[in-house]
Amino acid sequence: MPPAGRGPLADDTPLPAAYAAAAPALNRPALAGTRRCDVAIVGGGFSGLSAALHLAQAGCAATVLEAREIGWGGSGRAFGQVVPYAKHDERHILASFGPDWGERLITGLAGGPDLVFRLIAEHGIECEPVRTGLIFAAHARSAEPALERRAVFWQQRGADVAMLHDAALATMTGTEFYKAALLDRRGGSLNPLAYARGLARAALAAGAAVYENTRALALLPTAQGWTLRTPAGELAARRVVLATDAYTDDLWPGLRRSLLPLRGYQLVSETQPEDIRRRILPGGQALTDTRRLYSGVRMRRDGRLHVSVDGPPFSNRGAADAGLATARVRALFPDIAPPRWEHSVAGWVGMTADQYPHVHRLAPGLIAALGLSGRGIAFATLLGREISLRVLDRPQQDWMLPDTKLRPIPAGPLARLLLPALIGWYRARDTVELRRGR
Repeated sequence: MPPAGRGPLADDTPLPAAYAAAAPALNRPALAGTRRCDVAIVGGGFSGLSAALHLAQAGCAATVLEAREIGWGGSGRAFGQVVPYAKHDERHILASFGPDWGERLITGLAGGPDLVFRLIAEHGIECEPVRTGLIFAAHARSAEPALERRAVFWQQRGADVAMLHDAALATMTGTEFYKAALLDRRGGSLNPLAYARGLARAALAAGAAVYENTRALALLPTAQGWTLRTPAGELAARRVVLATDAYTDDLWPGLRRSLLPLRGYQLVSETQPEDIRRRILPGGQALTDTRRLYSGVRMRRDGRLHVSVDGPPFSNRGAADAGLATARVRALFPDIAPPRWEHSVAGWVGMTADQYPHVHRLAPGLIAALGLSGRGIAFATLLGREISLRVLDRPQQDWMLPDTKLRPIPAGPLARLLLPALIGWYRARDTVELRRGR
């Protein structure tokens, strides 16, 4: 476990004010005494809550243990995009997983936004949903062919995607910075903290139990399954799911070393004047480009400009680089005044070596699902459903992802030392391409 005061579990950064105002707390009790259930789920983020909801709807008694409050971790601090893709493109997926599992994953991810927005509608989750699409722009001419390939791939499958160029793109984004972009109308955005808490309320309504401020301190095998020890009680379960992503500790040996936690940052501006709100991303789409580092921009429904940005990757005390954020906004929208940043968002992302989530069968009745690698909202909701299929013993032909063996990240400690230099290198390459390739 990381030394005291370091690492995701020691991060006391408050939940984002930009999200919390529209996301009432659940105020669930901590676990006390001895309880029993069919399935215990450690982690109250998107994956764990989606699993709890799907299991409860299938008649399985599920209990969620959250170390802080629902949505405290990376789920409540996400940028808010609901994306029908993995971190890598379709060719990479097919090369990594083979034709069978690759096709399952591609098809499953394509339905991720449908699942998210269906759950929002079915359960009346108030989370500021917007589903007018997502814009993926080429930061340089060299990045355009990959977007064109993706557009053709999905158009051949009948998906509502299109390439935008020049004037049409400028009208949709409010900037002439980009020359080409992919518009994917399947995606959207939302308030991630409100969505997480809405999933928790839906799971409760379906019959699941949810405990907050209940950290699992020990996991012990028993003749009937497993027992989780907490500060004030014990939870006995036939099966246990570990859905802790970047906030994984040493509850199970070696699990924490299978991913690398990185801290991501965002900034939210003061409310923009009405004329600017009408010009910048007027259709409500979120914009991301193809550079290697953070590039998300969206205009929130409350008129605030919301951007993702660099910051110290391993520090709980780090702050978003407001200078870089301001410079990027000024490059995109040179005719507006430099924004004044009113709110910051910081949270941890669990990165795996291949940047795909993994499902591990750690022992009989014990499953781990983690490593969202920055694709949290749709993929994590799907991952929760994937967990439920295993718990309910559904046939493998229904799965989207295969089980994988638990493996540590190669040279994990060395990666922490080298990553800041790699980020600097990526930033330099992005800068050169932006200058030469437009």
